[in-house]
Amino acid sequence: MAHLAFSGSFDHSLDGKGRVIIPASYRDALGEDFTITINPNKTAVAIYPKEIWDRQLERLSQINPMDKIGLQYERYLMSVSFSGNSMDAQGRVLIPAKLRAKIGLTRDIVFVGLNHYIEIWDAEVYARMEAETEAQFDTLADYVYEKYPQ
Repeated sequence: MAHLAFSGSFDHSLDGKGRVIIPASYRDALGEDFTITINPNKTAVAIYPKEIWDRQLERLSQINPMDKIGLQYERYLMSVSFSGNSMDAQGRVLIPAKLRAKIGLTRDIVFVGLNHYIEIWDAEVYARMEAETEAQFDTLADYVYEKYPQ
């Protein structure tokens, strides 16, 4: 199955129960079984389609049981990862309270498509990060094209 890329950003809000409506353009690529966790920088919630999350689990399965550092990483990541999620009939999903607290999500949030997965940022935090990124965009572009040439 070809992977559909996630792109764009969408302003949304969490309801009083911690649910959010997944943007319509993300729903097909996300599928019926996805994992909600923390992003690699611990700055946002991340939502991975099953196929992409399974690749992460495969990587984790290679950690030697005697590797204390590797296990520490795996233990933390798995403790903040919630698999087997699906949207309700209205396209809503519950963001686990543990993740909302760790990330500091308030009512106003921003969905960001990051190619293989989705991030959910607190709107105020995202606005600051976006402004910093725009200010150094040329430098970032140079870095990416140098480090990851075609």
